[in-house]
Amino acid sequence: MAGKTNNTKNDIIQLTIRKISENGSQQISLRSLLGELNLTTGSFYKHFQNKHDLFASVTQVVSSRLGRQAKQTIEGQHLEPLDSLVALGKFMVNQFDSQPYLMDFLFFNSSAINIYHSAESATKFPLLAYPQELITQIMNQYQLSESPENLFIKIWAFIQGYGILIRNHAITFDEALLKESAKALIGVN
Repeated sequence: MAGKTNNTKNDIIQLTIRKISENGSQQISLRSLLGELNLTTGSFYKHFQNKHDLFASVTQVVSSRLGRQAKQTIEGQHLEPLDSLVALGKFMVNQFDSQPYLMDFLFFNSSAINIYHSAESATKFPLLAYPQELITQIMNQYQLSESPENLFIKIWAFIQGYGILIRNHAITFDEALLKESAKALIGVN
């Protein structure tokens, strides 16, 4: 029972992640979450101001988890920065395909949008920090003059769009296309 432990906040977050993964965030009801955990609304409000605050916490946890998984998977391969960026794209596309509700939530819920616009987005949204690191390395390696922000937007928009197309079964994954697109967007051969 969640209310009897010191892990109430984490229990609420983990159950919310599971529910979002199963049915999407639109189906989340605080009443049903709390009922499943045998908690009162007072217990919830000790940890979160409201549902938006819960979603912001969930966004940060999911971003941290995926960012850590991606970085561990890719860094273990000892790739060049451009190949690491392509591997990150592949990782993200696989997440869109295998966890569609969670990825939609991660990138498109209103809490995530607010985090994207915050000055601390790299610390609040660790999944954004890793591609930014790779882009900086690529810019240094190829001596690119484009701003890191513009390059990030181009790459990240492509990865998200490609992931959504694959998730919706509009196309099939093609790693060669991913690499060719990354090179074209970055402006390298």
